[in-house]
Amino acid sequence: MTSVPWLAVMRLQLTNQTSTVLLACGRPGTLAAERPRLRDRLAAQWGARRLDRALAEGVSPEANTRLALRAQRLTEPDRRWSIAGALRRIIREADQDRLRLGRMMPVRPDPGTVRAASHELNALADTLDDPGPVAAHGVAQAWLLITDGTGPLYHAGTGDSLSVRAAQAARQLRPWAV
Repeated sequence: MTSVPWLAVMRLQLTNQTSTVLLACGRPGTLAAERPRLRDRLAAQWGARRLDRALAEGVSPEANTRLALRAQRLTEPDRRWSIAGALRRIIREADQDRLRLGRMMPVRPDPGTVRAASHELNALADTLDDPGPVAAHGVAQAWLLITDGTGPLYHAGTGDSLSVRAAQAARQLRPWAV
């Protein structure tokens, strides 16, 4: 019966959040405010990977409540700083030839690929650290870059260039500035 208190605490945490999300409605350029339901909050947490991929591919966060909630979470300053810190740690460890990000980590970043893309990865980390608004598309791309074990960070021969993907994510963080 230890799961009952845990579930109650989780429900309290999810329902006590008073955020409102903006969603696209019928006419182009029209948004409506909606208060997310518990089911949407749970789905946004449990389906985070699928939502991250959709956001990274350019699906609008206003398309539905779950995407909006995930976009909110990804663009929070703490999450952005965490991603930037992870990128800097990967670069630092590649420079020192000691990529050991965790003992249980089955897939490790490719040090040569990381060193070759260090300029773009640093620029991405700097943009994530900068204060001000960012687009969820870019944060999702940065997040997937470091969490996708089949991507160019971990496999040099994937066909995707780590430099290109990091530069693209940095541009997508602030597409209005270009």
